Amino acid sequence: MSAEEIRIGIVGAGGIVRSRHIPGFKKIPGVRLVGVANRTPESSERAAQEFGIEKTFPSWEELVRSDEIDTVVIGTWPYMHCPVTLAALDAGKHVFCQARMCMNYAEAVRMTEAARRSGRVTMLCPPPVGMVGDYQMRDLLDSGRIGEIRSIHLRAMSNQLVDPDVPFHWRQDRDLSGYNTLTVGIYAEVIHRWFGQASRIASVNRVFTARRQTADGKETREVLIPDAVFVSAEMTSGALANLQWSAVAPFPEPNLIEAHGSRGTVRYMLDTDEIYCGCVGDEKMQRVPIPPERVRHWTVEQDFIDAIREGKPVSPGFEDGLEYMEFTEAVIRSGEQKCSIDLPLAK
Repeated sequence: MSAEEIRIGIVGAGGIVRSRHIPGFKKIPGVRLVGVANRTPESSERAAQEFGIEKTFPSWEELVRSDEIDTVVIGTWPYMHCPVTLAALDAGKHVFCQARMCMNYAEAVRMTEAARRSGRVTMLCPPPVGMVGDYQMRDLLDSGRIGEIRSIHLRAMSNQLVDPDVPFHWRQDRDLSGYNTLTVGIYAEVIHRWFGQASRIASVNRVFTARRQTADGKETREVLIPDAVFVSAEMTSGALANLQWSAVAPFPEPNLIEAHGSRGTVRYMLDTDEIYCGCVGDEKMQRVPIPPERVRHWTVEQDFIDAIREGKPVSPGFEDGLEYMEFTEAVIRSGEQKCSIDLPLAK
């Protein structure tokens, strides 16, 4: 293997891996897609033929142990993220893991501690939401233009699960998804990046359709993952947060993250990547243009490879995942226990 060559093995070539990661890696000189291991040999073979992957492995364990692989890309459902990551790091491989990071905070702790010990590059897939205006939003907040942040509001609504006949999805299976719920972790990651972490969380969570039929129509399954989550939080900065997620909202209003400060308000329209800002004394809020040089583009695969080759920092890393998994678990535990949860959680 030359110094510049990076040999990738894929565990779970699912939808996002196929649509984003494989095309991204294939564009980078010196990167080889050496192997793939999906849930079945037939699925592995189809992925290998479709994307020109050199070989298939009969199991993910054999792929991770292989001397032909030095970098593992994990695209499975969350229940596999922790065991594959730990095995890959133990075998001396770099790891790129599809979001969400894992099932729960305890797994996130194990993954993060293993990453610290390994000396390998570990990276998580970032959320595309809020990406285009990420740099501009951080510039605006850092400038002090709206002053000290006093309140943060999130609206993340959809009508995806309004119809009770929508089939049961693997994301509603706690054995596969863990505490991951709706887009809670995705927006927690964005809020952490812009506003810092929460110190206390109180939530109410609700499943409105208690059972759904499987896609094949052969059975019905109990739904344990909430259809809606409403959160009140205290931030470490002293700001208060009101965060709302729902997949059962007919005709939802546009999704947004909004912050009110001592001098003004900033609003990020999540569906259109538009930023608006208004300060005390202005007649109304005005759109803030995002200069071309401050647009954050999708460079995820290149960022990961640059981290391996050049030692550049990654974003998000496992430390970021640890934070959003902690937040996500606290949200669900608060709703289940009907009490507020203080952060950080006990390890």
